[in-house]
Amino acid sequence: MGLLLSLLGLLMVKNILVWEIRYWLVLLLSFMSLSFLNLENWGKLSTSLLFCDKMSGVLIILTLWISGLMCLASNYSVKSMMNNVNKFSLTVLMLCLVIIVFFMSTNVMMFYIFFEVSLLPTLVLIIGWGYQPERLQAGVYMMLYTVTLSLPLLISLLMLSSMYCCYNMLLIKYLNCLEMMYNVSLLWVLGSLMAFLVKLPMFSMHLWLPKAHVEAPIAGSMILAGVLLKLGGYGVIRMLSTFFLNESVLSSIFIIICLWGGFVTSVICAGQSDVKSLIAYSSVGHMGLMLAGVVGKFMWGWEGAMLMMVSHGFCSSGLFCLANMLYEKIKSRSLFLYSGMININPIMCLWWFLFCIANMGAPPFINLISEVMLFCSMYIYSSWLVMIVVLMVFMGGLYNLILFTNIQHGKIMSFMNGAPTNNCSEMLLLFLHFYPMLIFVLNVGYLSSMYMY
Repeated sequence: MGLLLSLLGLLMVKNILVWEIRYWLVLLLSFMSLSFLNLENWGKLSTSLLFCDKMSGVLIILTLWISGLMCLASNYSVKSMMNNVNKFSLTVLMLCLVIIVFFMSTNVMMFYIFFEVSLLPTLVLIIGWGYQPERLQAGVYMMLYTVTLSLPLLISLLMLSSMYCCYNMLLIKYLNCLEMMYNVSLLWVLGSLMAFLVKLPMFSMHLWLPKAHVEAPIAGSMILAGVLLKLGGYGVIRMLSTFFLNESVLSSIFIIICLWGGFVTSVICAGQSDVKSLIAYSSVGHMGLMLAGVVGKFMWGWEGAMLMMVSHGFCSSGLFCLANMLYEKIKSRSLFLYSGMININPIMCLWWFLFCIANMGAPPFINLISEVMLFCSMYIYSSWLVMIVVLMVFMGGLYNLILFTNIQHGKIMSFMNGAPTNNCSEMLLLFLHFYPMLIFVLNVGYLSSMYMY
């Protein structure tokens, strides 16, 4: 409750230094929230409507961290250009508050309401601060895809809650542990999960995501990749663990779609010329692998899925920051116009190398551990899945190598009149994305004690 009250207080701050006060205090709150990682069981930090366990705690910290970095990344495009600074920081804080309440909701109706409300600040960010003419169309795409399946989710949640005569997810989980489970039909399982699968997004429901990323400002891309995709993953995990939705046929179908979709999106990434679009399609592949690990219902898959959500949040957000820095210096996102950046800006080349190898799952980053756990869970589920997993690993290395070599190697671009300079805020922004990916390796055992079942 103290965390929510602090965020509400930040919304009321009115000062000449309101920008700096808000985003530095959000980063400070993320450090103060590290105590959430020490929770032992559900209900250790709970009220009648809100709770925080280890699964929601790590995602709350990720939300606060990315929200602070969003403001830091928007120093040039929003603050320096005086582009509605106060309204922008209010929108970011409102989105952060809504997402945190969603992660902490124990009531089924609050869970649904805050899941849907998170769309509105995101839409405001894309339409209000996007810099492309098609941003309104991208916002409509996002709303249509995500709102279409919200009504089946509402009906399914109401039906499941009426079966248990209870709207509290903690109590429903306790009743299921006492073997008071009800048989739920395939239709209700689909109704409960489809809205989250669109948000994730699962392959075949992902068309809104690349368009939203391309049209969104840097802050919109960061919150989409870093946090909003995790709302779908968290919703799927919470639904499966609370209501014990067990459909073996459905699980097999989802795993095949996710792994095949991950391979197809990797091939699409290898042929992309737009940097932001390439990073967005790689997010679809990573989240598909995460979903395959969840619906496989093995403990390694669930732990690897949580680790994948955290690692992808930092890595993908950092890649979008690098793409935005290139866009601000060169005014283009086309890979055909990038070359020879290693000769012009070697420090930025180092950051591109580190984030590209993290995105392909190389050591010493937590991305490697999450992918190994997910691949092992796929092998446990079926040894036939190893073939497509090997193809995904190969294509993941290929498109990250293409991204890095096209930007950094080759002749220096003829239209570059001078070397683009770096400033301290850019280096700090990239370091604050890189540091958690590297240091979290020291505490991966945290996931093994996470109580999900």
